[in-house]
Amino acid sequence: MRTAASEGRRAGIALNGGQRKTLPPFPGGRSTRRRFLRNSAALALGASAAGALLGCSDTTVPGGSDPHLAPGGLALARPDNPVRLPIYADNPRIPSGLEPESGPLQLFNWAEYLNVEVVKSFEKKYGVDVQLSTFSTIDEAVAKLASGAVGYDVFVPTQPYISMLVAGKILQPLNHTYLPNLGSEVWRSLRSPWYDVGSRYTVPYTVFSTGISWRNDYLPDYDPSKFENPYESFWEATDIAGRVGMLDDQREGLGMALLRNGVTDVNTGNQQHVDAARDALQELIGLVNLRFYTNEYQHLADGSIWLHQAWSGDIVAIPYYLPKGTPVTSVSYWWPEDGRGLMGNDCFAVLKGAQNPVLAHLFLNHLLEIETALLNMEFTGYQQPLTQMTPERVLEAELIPENLTSTIVREKQFENGFLQGPLSAEGMGIWESAWSEVKTT
Repeated sequence: MRTAASEGRRAGIALNGGQRKTLPPFPGGRSTRRRFLRNSAALALGASAAGALLGCSDTTVPGGSDPHLAPGGLALARPDNPVRLPIYADNPRIPSGLEPESGPLQLFNWAEYLNVEVVKSFEKKYGVDVQLSTFSTIDEAVAKLASGAVGYDVFVPTQPYISMLVAGKILQPLNHTYLPNLGSEVWRSLRSPWYDVGSRYTVPYTVFSTGISWRNDYLPDYDPSKFENPYESFWEATDIAGRVGMLDDQREGLGMALLRNGVTDVNTGNQQHVDAARDALQELIGLVNLRFYTNEYQHLADGSIWLHQAWSGDIVAIPYYLPKGTPVTSVSYWWPEDGRGLMGNDCFAVLKGAQNPVLAHLFLNHLLEIETALLNMEFTGYQQPLTQMTPERVLEAELIPENLTSTIVREKQFENGFLQGPLSAEGMGIWESAWSEVKTT
C-alpha cells in the first residue's frame, strides 16, 4: 500500500472539469481504523472485556448495576456532570524536570492512524527510535493491556472508555510541565474536557462530526437544511429506496434516530428513548431498504449510494475514490452550522508502567503542534483541535477541497455538539439489545 509519506506531500485537489492532480490513493487512515473499530463492536465493550480490564469477573464489574456509574465505579461523565478522574496513590504522575529516556519509544495505536512522517519527525527531533505496534480491535488492545505482558508507552483510548481505563489503572496521570502545547495550542474547550476535567489522563487527538453526505449530481434538489428536522429527510427518501445508507455503528445509528425523534441526549440510558430509536430505524429499513456500511465514502464515490450518514474525515477521503472525470463538487456534506449534531474525539495517553514516560509525554506534546497536525491530516484525513487548524489553514495546505469545508469542525461548533461519552453497564445492555434488533430486522 502506498502512503502519503511514500508519495510525498499531497498536491491538492483541482476542481476544474473534475480533473484531479496526481495524488496517491488515500491510505485509509481514520477510515481504516473506524472500520476495524466498528466491525469489532468496540463501542459496545461488553462485560467480559470490562471484567478483564478491571481485574474482576463478569458479574462483579464495579458500577455494573448502577445506571449512574460507568463500569469501574466512576461517575458517568456528561457535559452537565464533568468528572475529575481520580489519581491513585499507587499510580502517581512522574516528577517534573526529568531528562528524556534513550528509547525506543513504544507506541500502541490503531492500524494506519498516524502518519509515519510524524513519527520520523519526532525521532529526528529527539534523536530516538520509535517502534509502532498496532491493533485491529479494542478487545484485542484491552486484553493485551490488562494482561500486563506488554511494554508500551503511548496508547490511543477511545473517548467513551477513558474512565474504565483509569479505574483499571491502565493509564498514567499526566504531568503538564512536559505538555506546554496543551495549554497554548489546543482549543480551550478541550484543555479541560468534561470527560477528563483538568486533562489528568489524556490529551485530545482528533475531532470529527457525524453528518449527512449525498451525491448532489444524482439528488440536485436535496438539501437536508430545508427540512425542519434534517434527519427526517432519510425517512422521506422513499423514492430512492436502495440508495440510502447508514453507518454500521451502534452509537451512530441509534444516535441519529434519537436526534430524528427530538432526543439530544446521545448518551441516554433511558429504555423508552432507545427503544423508540430502534423502532424508528426498523421503520426506516422498511421505507428505503436501508443499507449499512462503514466504508460509506467508497459507496458514495462509486454512485451505488446517493445519501448516507457519514463521518466528516471519511468524506475528506472521497476525492481519492471518485471515478476519473467525476468532479469533487458532486459530493456534499452537511452538519448543523450551530454544531448541535453528533460528534466525537479520540485522545492520546501515557500507559502506567511506561518504560519511557518522559519521551511519551514529549510525543503527546509533539502531536499538538500545528505543523505536525497538518502533516498528520495528509494521511488520516482527520483534523486535530488546535486553534491554528482553521478551515482557512486547512484549505491553504490543500488538504480538502473548498466545497467540503463543512467537514471541518469549528471550536464553537464543538462546544455545542453532542459528544459520545461512556455508558453505564445497564445502558450498554439497552443499546446493544436495541441495535441487535435493528440489525436482524
